[in-house]
Amino acid sequence: MSDSTLPYVAAPPAAAPFASGPTPTPPPPSSPGWSSTATAIHGIQQIARPILVSLSPAGHNPIAIDLRAQEYVWSTPLEDFPTDPSDVVIGTYPIAGDAPGLAGATKGLDPLLWMIGLHAFPGQLASWLRPGDKYRLKWWPDLDLLIATPEQLHVVKTSVKSLMTVEKIAQTSKVPLSTVLPVINALSLMSALRRIEGKGGSPVLPPMAGVVEAQPERVRGRHVRRGG
Repeated sequence: MSDSTLPYVAAPPAAAPFASGPTPTPPPPSSPGWSSTATAIHGIQQIARPILVSLSPAGHNPIAIDLRAQEYVWSTPLEDFPTDPSDVVIGTYPIAGDAPGLAGATKGLDPLLWMIGLHAFPGQLASWLRPGDKYRLKWWPDLDLLIATPEQLHVVKTSVKSLMTVEKIAQTSKVPLSTVLPVINALSLMSALRRIEGKGGSPVLPPMAGVVEAQPERVRGRHVRRGG
C-alpha cells in the first residue's frame, strides 16, 4: 500500500487511530521538529489522491490525519501541543477513495495545521514561500477555534486588506515581523492564503484536484470578498 513517489512512505504506527490498514511497520524517521512535518504536509496536499498521514511527535501518541476529509484524531488536546518536540516521525498511507479513514472522535484539521505552522520554521518563512511574495487571506478560518494571541489574530485580520509582503503586513498591523512570519506560515499551511510570487519567487502550486468538492464551504461560502 506504499508509493515511492510520496515524500515519506510507511504503514501507520500501531497506535495511530486509523479505521483500517495493513500490518503496521515503523515509519522512516523525519528531521527533528515541526519544520519537516509542515513541508511534508504541504507537499502531500498537492497530490490528487486520498492519503492518510500519521505524525508521531516524541513523547506523544500518534496523530492520524485524513486530508481527504480535512479531519484528524489525536489523544492530546491542542492546549498541550508540544511546541518543540525532539523529533516528529512521519508516515503516509495511500488509500482508496471510498476506504474508511479515521477511527474515533474526529476534529477539524485547521486548528492542528495552525499549531504546526506556528511552530515550524522559527524566525523564517516556510520552505515553500519566498521573500518578496505577497499574500492576502482568501477565506476566514474559525478564529474561535485557533489557539492564538491577540497579536496573531490581528495579523490574520490585517492580511485580508490587500496583497502584501510580510514586511508590509508587519508595518500595517504594527507588530514585529517575528510575529507575522509564523502566522503567514500557519495560514499558508491551512491553504487560507492567496499568494502572488515576487521577483525570483517560487511558482505557486495548483490546488489539489477535487478541492471544490472536498471543501465547498471554503470555496463557495467563506471566500473573502475582494476589497474587504
